[in-house]
Amino acid sequence: MALDSDIHNADSHLHVEFYLNKDGEFKANPKEFVRIIVPGDKTNVVDQPVREDHKERFPRQYLYWKMQNTDASVIGTPLSQWHADASEEFNSHQMAELQILKFQTVEQLATATDAQLQRVGMGASGLREKARLYLTNKNKSQSDTELEETRAQLKQLQEQIAMLMETRKPGRPRKESEAA
Repeated sequence: MALDSDIHNADSHLHVEFYLNKDGEFKANPKEFVRIIVPGDKTNVVDQPVREDHKERFPRQYLYWKMQNTDASVIGTPLSQWHADASEEFNSHQMAELQILKFQTVEQLATATDAQLQRVGMGASGLREKARLYLTNKNKSQSDTELEETRAQLKQLQEQIAMLMETRKPGRPRKESEAA
């Protein structure tokens, strides 16, 4: 007879935390650890380095932890790049304030609603317009660069075709007359 824990996925009732151990001997080279806790039982805690079977046993928790520790979820132009490209229109104080409010990209600011901008404070709508203008100029300069590269390639191909047309004459080559 099967136990309830075999049928109803007992692992779903566990509290599982993945973390980097930055203490002690692993300070220079942090190592991944897992802490498995049975809720309501503070004496039954497993705390050990992560093994492959932990990743397979708790894939959801491991993936969630990995996603929290990476900036892979951020798609767009980071605010720091805008600050580096145009520090006179977007200073470090504005960047810090937007990061506190969890704005991570210029695209997030450019598409922010009025309700979101109210939390930013005075001058937020102007900042949104500057973000839109920055993105427009950035995209335009990229398009112009790509257009120039395409034109240069086209010119090269036209020159190659012209060289090939000059060396080859149309029709069959003439027969050499056999005058003996």
